[in-house]
Amino acid sequence: MPFAEKLEAGGFAVALEITPPQKAMPKVLLRRARLLGTAAQAINVIQRPGRQSSLDASLELKAAGIEPAWHLVTRGRSRSDLEADLQRAHAGGIGQVLCILGDHAAGATPDAVTIRDAVQITRAALPGAIVGATLNQYGRDEAAVLKNLLPKLRAGATYVQTQPVFELEPVERYGRAITREVPGTRVIAMAMPLLSFDAAVRIEERLGVSLPQSLKDVLAGGDPEAAWGTFAGIIRALVDSPRVDGVAIMTFEMDAPPEMGERILAALRAAGVA
Repeated sequence: MPFAEKLEAGGFAVALEITPPQKAMPKVLLRRARLLGTAAQAINVIQRPGRQSSLDASLELKAAGIEPAWHLVTRGRSRSDLEADLQRAHAGGIGQVLCILGDHAAGATPDAVTIRDAVQITRAALPGAIVGATLNQYGRDEAAVLKNLLPKLRAGATYVQTQPVFELEPVERYGRAITREVPGTRVIAMAMPLLSFDAAVRIEERLGVSLPQSLKDVLAGGDPEAAWGTFAGIIRALVDSPRVDGVAIMTFEMDAPPEMGERILAALRAAGVA
């Protein structure tokens, strides 16, 4: 069942987030996309500088029979740029789009668009697509976070995808606010298995947050089984939460080995969603 249909039916949807290769390399792209086999109903394709574009990779996956979620980046793009990409997406049958600012540096762009604009343009260009926006649940000013997010939802985004979740409370708090303000919006929580203390430190630096001390204590102990147990506990908590409608799995490793895919699948199965 496709990701959008799973959400519409009230099921718990599963996506896998991957980084495309540096250039068109179909075997590498497909290997990364198939890490979770058929357990993932969508493959989120990250947009990163110096790599195959999210749109190109998404079109390759779609042609291979795999449902992609295209990351439409607005930073440094003009309205005409986005409209040209949306024409390609429409022709290629893309049915899921996550509208994001992007984390690359870019100068001022004539005819630049906001993410809210991008959501509206996407809904018009891909009328049957599911369109999402991102949520940073670590934002310290909840009012400011919602002031940034809610216009995107009112413009037509029907789901939000969070930053990696390592504790449930911030996601549920924002989930309650989102449900109150824009009922029917789905919340997709990103989950990432962290297996080393070094990985935790690097994630803290990347996100600008402090991870739960209990998680860091487990990772500092150097026991991979304990680390996997913590990840499985997070997945179970997300599945059990009435505020969370799905999960997007992202691995710390760009090319995760098959055995990591098996451990992630085991966590999903234990929570009853794979």
